[in-house]
Amino acid sequence: MKRIIKKTACILLAGIMASCSDDFLGIKPLSIYTPESIYINAKGFEGVMVTLRKNLRVDFYGNVGGIGCELIASDMAVGANKEQNAIHNFDTQVLTTGTGSNYDFHEIWGRAYNQVRNANVALSRIDQGEFNSDEEKNAIIAEAYFHRAYWYYRLVHLFGDVPFLNKEHTAPKIDFYTHSRQTILDKIAQDMEFAVEWLPEDVVPGAIPQGAGYHLLAKIYLASGRFSDAAKAASDVIGSGKYELMKSRFGKYKSDSKYNVIWDLHQKENKSLDDNREALIVVQDRYGFPSESAEVGGGTSAMRKYVPSWWQNYILDPDKKRGMIDTQGNPLIIQLGRGVGYVRATYYHNYIIWTDGTDLRHDSQVNWWPVEKFYYNNPTSSYYGQPVTTLQTSTPVDTIHCWYPFPYYKVYVEDEERPEQPYGGHSDWYLYRLAETYLLRVEAYFWQGDLDKAMADLNEVRGRANAELLTDPSDVTIEYILDERARELFAEEFRKSELTRIAYIMAEKGLNGYSLSNFSTKNYWYDRVMAKNEFYRAGNILWGPNIFKVSPFHILWPIPSSAISTNVGGVINQNEGYVGTDKNQPPLTVIDDSQ
Repeated sequence: MKRIIKKTACILLAGIMASCSDDFLGIKPLSIYTPESIYINAKGFEGVMVTLRKNLRVDFYGNVGGIGCELIASDMAVGANKEQNAIHNFDTQVLTTGTGSNYDFHEIWGRAYNQVRNANVALSRIDQGEFNSDEEKNAIIAEAYFHRAYWYYRLVHLFGDVPFLNKEHTAPKIDFYTHSRQTILDKIAQDMEFAVEWLPEDVVPGAIPQGAGYHLLAKIYLASGRFSDAAKAASDVIGSGKYELMKSRFGKYKSDSKYNVIWDLHQKENKSLDDNREALIVVQDRYGFPSESAEVGGGTSAMRKYVPSWWQNYILDPDKKRGMIDTQGNPLIIQLGRGVGYVRATYYHNYIIWTDGTDLRHDSQVNWWPVEKFYYNNPTSSYYGQPVTTLQTSTPVDTIHCWYPFPYYKVYVEDEERPEQPYGGHSDWYLYRLAETYLLRVEAYFWQGDLDKAMADLNEVRGRANAELLTDPSDVTIEYILDERARELFAEEFRKSELTRIAYIMAEKGLNGYSLSNFSTKNYWYDRVMAKNEFYRAGNILWGPNIFKVSPFHILWPIPSSAISTNVGGVINQNEGYVGTDKNQPPLTVIDDSQ
């Protein structure tokens, strides 16, 4: 996409430079499609909404994406790719000037503010339009509020205090100031309280329904410590009668007894079905969409991103000959894809959290791919077709990115573009799903001390997966809730954001010795990552000069230095631990149209 844009720009420049007639100096309208001619009615504003919806999907597509960046900054995964510019050591690679090419955290900053800008275009111009009713107008405002709130929820849990843009800016502006996280949370809560009153109950796939609005509002209330309000917002989704956990077979594979409802739930053909009553928002991506609708190209890359690099030539059979291959058309490469381990799950996620043998989410017959299912797929090997019983590699550390289990039911995506050597093709993807709504309400009940209700909601999610049910409310802890989120929401939730949100709650409540006064040096996010992620805990177990490393201050990512340096008329604060904090000022606590 970038190459196309650059080429077009060069063509336009060449055309201007070649023109030498007096007529070149004449003023001509470049297009009739000006903002004043577009944003005049509901149809014109719908174009902005489509752009906002489309760009919800980008985090889930491509080699890593925003979801991958958040997973490797959590208790659940690391970047196991061997490339030197892949993120392994946060101290040396996650910098104010940028990160690696495959894990560029600053892309999330830019994407978020682009979407805030798009939402503000609609909000600032809405009064210029003519609408058939207040309901029609307010529905547009409501969806714009949703998108702005969605991205600010992400921003404040990735970057902390950030500037809040409350209107469209039609001229260059270089005097932004940082707002406090709590000020932003208060603002987006207020916006979403309006939004949930006007978002429609029924929408086309990819658009924002009322249920999704309440879901986001529950997240915002949790982040603000408004736990009773969070429980009520989640209940407004769960009790609406519109949504329910899918407990019966449905969709494409319904009649195939080999599979189960967990498999059905995560197949690309089923995610946007009308029969799927669990989906709140499903971002849209289909093979054959126009290229401009698929900016990252190539689809989900889920099999490339989450599957190990099992086909590498250093996995040997007992004769010390190559046992695995990635030749196009090989049955195993078609089944598993050509994984490269951009996001490699930890022992915690692969083993520790699975406490019983009945959980369908860990069912090795269909849904889960344990290492025991790998077999030698090199036809020239004497052991072709036999299980890999003794792993032999050129060096033990190679198993970090070539040998681990994975949730096959979530990452398998048929690849129409590369059917003989798949990376993971085009597919819709869950953004919000009712199972998470239950888990949000679990957490709201937990913080209020209502463990009986929390346990009941946990058992709703666990029961659907045929997992053992809890019987003792005292087993409901924040650790257990996070474990259940890990079991249910891998490759769906933005894990780092949720851990940071909980870290803020614990610091604000003064739990376990945490405090906002030393948030960058002692926090729950870091302590949990070090307790659960064996790679960051061990450190120097990687190839060459790199090590796996995070520090407490990485709970907040660095504000891009380019955003700070170009803002010469104002002050955008830098987070503690990164270069540039000496110029920080107290964040603003009032939001008005000056920003």
